[in-house]
Amino acid sequence: MILNHLERIYTELLRSPYPVFIWGAGSMSEEIISRLEERGISYAGRFITTEAENSHIIPSDEVIFSLKELEMQHEKINVVAGHGHYEKITDLKPYSFINKVYVIPNPYLQYKGPDLEYVCQNQDRLNEIIGQLADVESQQALERYIAVSITNDISYLLYPDICVNGMFDLKELNITDSESLVDVGAWEGDTISRFLKCTDNKFRKIFAFEPDPNIFKVLHNRYGNHENISLYHCGLGERNGELCIGRENTQSAFLTSADGSPASEKIPIKTLDDVLAEETVSLLKISVPFMFLDILKGSRNLLQKNRPRLIINVAADDRFLLYDTVKWITDLNLPYKLVLRFDFPMPTRLYLYAYSATL
Repeated sequence: MILNHLERIYTELLRSPYPVFIWGAGSMSEEIISRLEERGISYAGRFITTEAENSHIIPSDEVIFSLKELEMQHEKINVVAGHGHYEKITDLKPYSFINKVYVIPNPYLQYKGPDLEYVCQNQDRLNEIIGQLADVESQQALERYIAVSITNDISYLLYPDICVNGMFDLKELNITDSESLVDVGAWEGDTISRFLKCTDNKFRKIFAFEPDPNIFKVLHNRYGNHENISLYHCGLGERNGELCIGRENTQSAFLTSADGSPASEKIPIKTLDDVLAEETVSLLKISVPFMFLDILKGSRNLLQKNRPRLIINVAADDRFLLYDTVKWITDLNLPYKLVLRFDFPMPTRLYLYAYSATL
């Protein structure tokens, strides 16, 4: 039965006589270990397939194997990989000692999409979202996102029509060499790097926001000396104030209103309307878990003044805020067309794009 896809994975691993090895040794592998241990599934170790993957290894005393070492030591093994690495099913298929490769669609418990109960109770809202979307591919992206959320079957996302090759690749964005980009959730500069590649290093201005103090140091070391890139060490929200950095074994930090421990770091929260009141903006990218709608609400004046194209990650959340986000944007009465695409076939990488209907 399709609704039990993830349960079937756990059941097969429990019943299999072969040892379980986890591909990768970064933060995602830590989450996979937690999910397996919750089900009473022991793992025999972790491994990497290329030397380049060394840079993602979390320091520990655990031995990280190579594929060759595993092949020499075991007649048969099972492999578990995290979401987004469905390609491992194909990459590892030639190795006869690998019994089966399993992909866990979303090992991060804090990220939740719509469940079956939500879908049954909110058909009107879902239809309203579909009515606001500009193309058939967006409807398919929404339907397949819901299907993955309900079934935990990653294969629903393996369709090129619902994906773009990187967040800036949507052709309707019409990226030029004179953009002013606001990068909210800049992390270590990943988005900036993609943007510079997309524009061949030609742009007018970049405003990058990253609240995590440790990550901001990396961002600053990477782009702090660029005259046309302004870096801001603060969080953004609907109003000014402060929040705490939460981590909870996730792949990235996020802002939380709960101060869980005396050591929690408090981060100033500002609004885009205040910080960039005098600036001209043409592109606004928001990729911040749980807070994307709050950040949008704090940028109302900026949106009405500049009408920037929008790139918003709407899936890194513990609820389903797509309806509220679409409604908030449409209530601005700006000439936006809205589309949905995945920038990578992972449940948490669903992006809402808004671009001018006059282009």
